[in-house]
Amino acid sequence: MMRPAKFAAFVFLYALGTCAVFAHDEADDRPHGSSRDTIRVIAVEPSGPVKPGIETTFNIQIEADLGSAKEGLARVAFNLDSPTSYRVVSRRDIHQGKQKVSFAVKVVPVDWTAKRGQFEMMINMGPKPAENIWAPTAFVRKAIPVKQ
Repeated sequence: MMRPAKFAAFVFLYALGTCAVFAHDEADDRPHGSSRDTIRVIAVEPSGPVKPGIETTFNIQIEADLGSAKEGLARVAFNLDSPTSYRVVSRRDIHQGKQKVSFAVKVVPVDWTAKRGQFEMMINMGPKPAENIWAPTAFVRKAIPVKQ
């Protein structure tokens, strides 16, 4: 019988091996002539400090450069439920090439300092999904200071 620690290590190594098998990057898999997708945060208001527990409207402007597809999505998320997980609060359709995209979202900031974390916004983007599975091709995170 395997000990719990050995079993956990076995499951981890099995999962790692499985991911390595499916994580290949062959040139034929990429769209021809596409550039790398990028996101740049142009502005976030308020940029901080914000009060925890008080609903706040964030006005966000980004520059998205989609080169991997003709149509895509840009999404804004915040770590509202834990310091390490993000909840999507808004999304916008984007098109191929450089463009400016604006978001106005209302969220309740959380002070994660007691759990050794910080309140963060994450923006990701990628081609529109053909199915329900979506994988972003670019992302950016920005910490937003929280003060009592």
